[in-house]
Amino acid sequence: MSELKTYLELSEDSGSAHKFYEVTVNDTAVTIRYGRIGDSGQSKTTTYPTAETATTGATKKLNEKRRKGDEEAVVGVRQKRAVTRRSIVSNRSTSNQAPVLWQFASGASAFGIFVDRDRCWVGNENGQIFALTPAGAVLQQFKLPDGVKCIVADDHWLYAGCDDGKVYDLNGKVPRVAY
Repeated sequence: MSELKTYLELSEDSGSAHKFYEVTVNDTAVTIRYGRIGDSGQSKTTTYPTAETATTGATKKLNEKRRKGDEEAVVGVRQKRAVTRRSIVSNRSTSNQAPVLWQFASGASAFGIFVDRDRCWVGNENGQIFALTPAGAVLQQFKLPDGVKCIVADDHWLYAGCDDGKVYDLNGKVPRVAY
């Protein structure tokens, strides 16, 4: 069986898209190569049980790309262009802000937070975790070896994920490594 190659491009004048998608079917192997026009891109080859299933798989992928706006093209006609960087402008929200019931200074940037009906758990980048009442009073405090990234809990368990790659169990009096 001969090799069948289909080359698609999506290039928008606004600069938001300038990419290619190439599918090559060679017997039971389908190679997909994609990237920015003018670059070599990335490729991945998948082997199918039969040539028929390979063709079906390739057709499915090509049809997905066509639905998104990719069109048949000839390699090398469109030239590489510089990556366009959009400036991001952030404006202050005009929505009404919810009332602040209380504030708590954790001593460093706070990343982990978990709230249930009894407590609010706050962890910071220094590895400190605070258990607060709904009124904002400190009930408990832990110190972990590295920055707290997340706090996860349910009815029975309380865990904190840290920058050191470990997950700590906070259910006892002293945190312990759980994972």
